[in-house]
Amino acid sequence: MLRKLTIFTLLFALVSCPDVAFGRKKKDKKEQQKPQPVFFEPKASEVDLPITNEMEQINGEWNVIEINETEVSRVAGSRVYLNFDVPGHMLYGNTGTNAINATYSLKKDNKISFDNMLVTRKSGGYFQYIERDLLKALGDVVSVALTKVGDTEFMEMKDRHRNVIIKLRRQNLDFLNGPWLVKIINGEDVIDRDIKLVNDIDMLTVNITSGCNIINGVITIDPFKEHAIEYEDLKSSHHQCPNIDTETRLLIALEEAQFCHKRNDREVELLTTEHDEMGKSVNKTLVVLEKVRL
Repeated sequence: MLRKLTIFTLLFALVSCPDVAFGRKKKDKKEQQKPQPVFFEPKASEVDLPITNEMEQINGEWNVIEINETEVSRVAGSRVYLNFDVPGHMLYGNTGTNAINATYSLKKDNKISFDNMLVTRKSGGYFQYIERDLLKALGDVVSVALTKVGDTEFMEMKDRHRNVIIKLRRQNLDFLNGPWLVKIINGEDVIDRDIKLVNDIDMLTVNITSGCNIINGVITIDPFKEHAIEYEDLKSSHHQCPNIDTETRLLIALEEAQFCHKRNDREVELLTTEHDEMGKSVNKTLVVLEKVRL
């Protein structure tokens, strides 16, 4: 009886394995087919930047991306971040579940310490382990180092042995701020030079004037993706205009945009990602904006 059971088990395994392998291949193929943005390779600043101007260099929000060399996973609707309030020498933040409130002191040679740490007391699944590791690491931090890759800024918090125990990233899209002329939409030059777009990165809003309609919307920036930006809730005053076709093409292009890229000091482009004939992910330029000359 035992021998029959053994033979049956082996036969079942041989029959089942190809199906499992095939299923895995199908899943892998499906994942490969999903377009992934092809980001531009910026030059990195490998040298730690001295902090000579706190307000300019560290003030504001930083997303925690690694703790003790372990990547902080992204969970929809939650993120882990620290916010430096330089004027008040305060540190605010969130562990993904609980809010953090503390004071900080920055001294010579980028030495830093945190005091009077307060944390709210909600419990929250995966993030309770992140919170535990983050709070312990903050207690071990003695210095910070800043680096920059293109327009993206990184902060490394180190312990007394100079080991990086917390890594943070701040995405700088300041180059997209201000007024722009809409120069090209989907490869076609825009003849009407009255179409202007104003990005307010601080307030996360966009305002568009088409020469007839006024359009307002919301900007969404994904801190986990390089130069990611989306235009949402675009609302027009809905007047019928001679250039309404151009306006419509612009609105469709803005709603498709996934990220941006600085071409030069005068131009930026808004892009999406699609597959080429070989199935490879490629960037597609949707809109080219030209800086308004003041």
